[in-house]
Amino acid sequence: MPKILSANRSKVLIDGEPVDGLQDISFVTDRPTMDIHAIGEAERIGVVFGSIKVTGVIKARSAVPSLDAKLSTTEAFQVVVSTNFDGDDGEEESVISLQECYAHGRRFSMGVGGVAETLYDFSATRESVS
Repeated sequence: MPKILSANRSKVLIDGEPVDGLQDISFVTDRPTMDIHAIGEAERIGVVFGSIKVTGVIKARSAVPSLDAKLSTTEAFQVVVSTNFDGDDGEEESVISLQECYAHGRRFSMGVGGVAETLYDFSATRESVS
C-alpha cells in the first residue's frame, strides 16, 4: 500500500516548536555528479559524487518570529516534518528531519485585500527520514 502523506495530518516544528501560520514547506536535496570517461570509450566508466546540498523554503501567513530571529544570527536550527498516515497496521508516522539549518533570506508579499505572507529561504546540512 502506498504511503500517502497529508498536510492536515502533519506538523512542522522548528527547534521543537510548531510553526504558526504555516502555509507551505518545500525543500530539495541535490547531490551533484560528474561522469568519468575513458579515452576511446563511448560510455562512462564511473561516476564521482559531490556534496549533498539541501535547500528549502518555508511559507507562512504574516511572519514566523523564530525564523526572523534566526536571520540576524548564525545560529543553526532544526526543522522536523512529522506526518501520520494509514499503514498496514493502523496509523503510522513518517518523520523528515533537516539538521543544521541556516536562514538565508526572507521575502514578504501582501496583495490587495489579502493577508501578508513571508517566505523564508534556508539550507540544511543533512536530511534524515524515518
